[in-house]
Amino acid sequence: MYLKKMRIGVTGGAGFIGSNLVRHLVLTGHEVSILDNLETGFLANLEGINANLVRADLKKANEVEAFFQKEEIDYCIHLGALGSVPRSVDTPRASFEANAIATLNVLESVKNRSLPIIFSSSSSVYGKNPKLPKIEKDWLSPISPYAASKLAAESMTLAFRESYGISTLVYRLFNVYGPRQNPESLYAAVIPKWIFAAFKGESLIVYGDGEQKRDFTFVDDVVQVLSRSIREKHDADYPVNLAFGNPVTLNEILEVFKTYFGEVKVEYMGVRKGDIRDSESNPKTLRELHNDQISKTPLENGLVTTFEWFKKQYSF
Repeated sequence: MYLKKMRIGVTGGAGFIGSNLVRHLVLTGHEVSILDNLETGFLANLEGINANLVRADLKKANEVEAFFQKEEIDYCIHLGALGSVPRSVDTPRASFEANAIATLNVLESVKNRSLPIIFSSSSSVYGKNPKLPKIEKDWLSPISPYAASKLAAESMTLAFRESYGISTLVYRLFNVYGPRQNPESLYAAVIPKWIFAAFKGESLIVYGDGEQKRDFTFVDDVVQVLSRSIREKHDADYPVNLAFGNPVTLNEILEVFKTYFGEVKVEYMGVRKGDIRDSESNPKTLRELHNDQISKTPLENGLVTTFEWFKKQYSF
């Protein structure tokens, strides 16, 4: 049973995770308003979705305030960000402004209306901490400007909760993959970049030895968690890892690629600055928050679904 229809504001709603979430929210009866500057999002991601797109810049407080004032939002999902660790190493100020300053702008508009907000942070905030699996109370030590900007933003979100009494929920996302993830950017994530290369018969580039572990999370599972949190009115004064504690190595991912594509060309290169070695979530807090009612898509299923979407979308 879903809550009565709400108008939900989704920042970054034309992006990868945002467009998947928006599609789900509309299909379940909500009205959705999207704030996106289309810097990393795409109109094509919103085709066939009855949602209101407002092209505005999260870094500009007046544009953010105008969005909230005009759209009469009931609930805010703040996904808008400038992703990629390598991008942040190249342009640290751009990452900080798009992630930290933009979040402050959103929080001020949310505070003015006492709206509940969900903020998407990142597992990168754990940084140098070698402990596995990652628990929310572990010490944090970002090693990239991107990670530092996300930590600043999640800290500000929780500070607003304490200072102004707004309802907040901070999720730390772990290596999300799935349909509508951009493969063509210079800073594309590993899985869409590999899929694009595999379909074109090009080499799949691995930075490092491929034995680094990641807790990959299918985008539909993220959407499931976010939608449940809206429905169940979750509110927490602590961050929550959004991953399921099933890490795999990049080399293991490559084996799934080989099963689907046949032999693929793989090229190993040096480790990139800012990349952590291993990432794994302890999902205990997530499961407790949702009364153990959430499910995880098996990795092979999620990857094949993603392969098929790319095959159809790009006419391979």
